[in-house]
Amino acid sequence: MPGMMLTAVFGFAITRHPFVGSIAIGMGYCLLFLGVAEGSGLGPQLVLQLFLVAATVVAGCVGAYLLERSQRTAYAQGRLVRALHERVDLLLHQYLSPEVARTLIEDPSRAALGGMEVDVTVLFADLRGYTAFAERRSPAEVVAMLNAAFGASVPIVLQEGGTVVQFMGDAMMAVFNAPSPQPDHARRAARAGLAMQRAVLSLPDAAGRPQFRVGINSGPALVGNIGAADIRNFSAIGDTTNLAARLQTYAPVGSVVIGARTYELIRDIADVRPLGTPALKGKSEAVEVYELIGLRDDPGARSLEMPRHSGLCD
Repeated sequence: MPGMMLTAVFGFAITRHPFVGSIAIGMGYCLLFLGVAEGSGLGPQLVLQLFLVAATVVAGCVGAYLLERSQRTAYAQGRLVRALHERVDLLLHQYLSPEVARTLIEDPSRAALGGMEVDVTVLFADLRGYTAFAERRSPAEVVAMLNAAFGASVPIVLQEGGTVVQFMGDAMMAVFNAPSPQPDHARRAARAGLAMQRAVLSLPDAAGRPQFRVGINSGPALVGNIGAADIRNFSAIGDTTNLAARLQTYAPVGSVVIGARTYELIRDIADVRPLGTPALKGKSEAVEVYELIGLRDDPGARSLEMPRHSGLCD
């Protein structure tokens, strides 16, 4: 009898039948035991031994029920956690540049305030004529225009491996070579700037829309998280970033203007028009400025045909 009961318990524990299946197997086990016991002539011991076998079977069924319930609970909780993770991951990638989101997911310690100094290429793009456009249109139309312009340009920056740091009204800032290293970061930024101009020109009713003016500059910057303990932003801080912003305000509408350091990094493939050493706002020293006409490894970059205007701030 102990051997038969241990066999029953072992069978229920190892095979892990569903609860309904365990009841059927348990009833079959009891009936089989009853038949064997009758044939063996157990006599008055039959009732006690049948009770022991039945109790063992019931314990096995209860164990199967508890196991099944715990597995269902664990499965439901797992699906809930997975769905929550997917939703948070989607929102994280929508509100942060994919490279920044991936870096933070892989190494949460990089979310701390501060950063490190690295050579980067910073791209600023601003929509010339935005203020006048916004005066004549409804807020909904203005937002639709901004979304169309950024919707055409952001995928280009991401395709080149750039990190979109922030949107500032009608302007956008992107960084190359951070947080992931890119030895050809200046070339990537130049390709992105030219492609952005072509993309905006291809939008419907391009003539009536504000057009980008792009400034690109390369050099050292402190790359990391700027802000407070409660909320922070990934950015690149330093004179390199400031000069890129000034180059953008100086750039003629529809053009890409680059600094001397960026030109040094891509001069073997870049066709440029020297713009001299203008006195840029906020800069104590004049710097060499170039208008990027095209890249010899990018035939499409020569297709820009935009009217040139004075590089005045909007």
